[in-house]
Amino acid sequence: MVNVQWSTVNAQRKWSLDECVQYAIDHNINIQQRAIDLQQKQNDLNTAKNDWMPTLSAVGAQRFSFGNAYASTGSMPSSPDSYSADLSYTNATVELDMPIFDGFRRINKKRAAHWSVEQATANLATARKNLSIQIATYYLQVLYEKGMMEVAQSQVETSRKLCDKTRKLVDDGKNPQSDLADAEAELATNEYDLTVSRGRYQMALLTLSQLLNLETVEGFAVQDVADEQLINAAIHNPTQLYTDIVEAYPSIVAGKAEVEKSKFDIATARAGYYPTVDFKASLNSYYLNLFHQSHNKGLFGQLWNNKSEVVGLHFNVPIFNHFQTRDNIRKAKLQLLNSQLALDDSRQRLRKDIDQAYYDALNARDKYLSAQKSQEASQLSYRYESDKYEAGRSTSYDLTQATQRLRKAQENAVQAKYEFIIRQMILDIYAK
Repeated sequence: MVNVQWSTVNAQRKWSLDECVQYAIDHNINIQQRAIDLQQKQNDLNTAKNDWMPTLSAVGAQRFSFGNAYASTGSMPSSPDSYSADLSYTNATVELDMPIFDGFRRINKKRAAHWSVEQATANLATARKNLSIQIATYYLQVLYEKGMMEVAQSQVETSRKLCDKTRKLVDDGKNPQSDLADAEAELATNEYDLTVSRGRYQMALLTLSQLLNLETVEGFAVQDVADEQLINAAIHNPTQLYTDIVEAYPSIVAGKAEVEKSKFDIATARAGYYPTVDFKASLNSYYLNLFHQSHNKGLFGQLWNNKSEVVGLHFNVPIFNHFQTRDNIRKAKLQLLNSQLALDDSRQRLRKDIDQAYYDALNARDKYLSAQKSQEASQLSYRYESDKYEAGRSTSYDLTQATQRLRKAQENAVQAKYEFIIRQMILDIYAK
């Protein structure tokens, strides 16, 4: 178990729930990976947008040839391959390639990339919302363990007071020595329970700090929540809540984006049936340097005289490609069906989650109200039993039983309180 200086922790600034959620979002690795994925999808969209732009390239080549055939010809050859004299041949070409028609492949690919960006954005929002719920759950778990620790501390103080009362009664001869032994045993048990409860509180703090990716739990503490406002707040109607949020909920938005992307993937695959037309142009020239010859023309003169321009349209008509286009279309259609089913499943799952959260909140509220009544009744019963014990009209056993019932009621009240708060808070997070 981590050794934590609790006096130091309590002296530090306490984190609010909003601070914990924001810190987790800023430092969570999964969130960072989702953000990187979004940047990648945006980069893919930029690539798809620029795919219509022409390509321009320059190509150069340098060759050397050695031989004696040119000396007997006495004339300049039309190309370097028509002689074998010692020479160097320099070639330079500038090429332009621009798509004219590609079966709408590029435009559909760009539209699909746009929906990929929408999906990545929604996935990032979903991850943030899920992390918020997770942080809120662990945050309230810390407060729950803290509340249980306070109940255990209160029980120790109550048992210590009982020991003092029993010791006085034993010293006065009003109670037997066995009553003091029972009271001291109960005190020892309660001190042990306090130690266990403190350890659970420490581990809850450690778990939350690790979820936040804090380097250490030292100095980490949390604020209590304004539970009265949450407890008295109205519980969202599940049908109305679902209707209000379903189309804008991040996981649903991501599913709809995937469906739209799949539609354009089908259109992109169909482009394989269409012919393509490209505009191509090139400018070519070369420089010939004849070694040991005196009638070589200058560099720029040869480049100007030897230049050639080519302009044309290139057609590519698909005839047969092993049914690859057909299979690609079928694959894209199956992906569309799968995306539609996934979207329907996301809607159903959201509806079930909201219904579950609603009824959990209702049950937790009823449980909380019952626990409050039980705690009040147990407190009253304990006071009566304590007064009877001091008056000598009750035994230490009866008082111990009343104390244990009070402790159980207090623990139930703490558990019910934070269970209701977290159920209500989950519904609020759905609504945001």
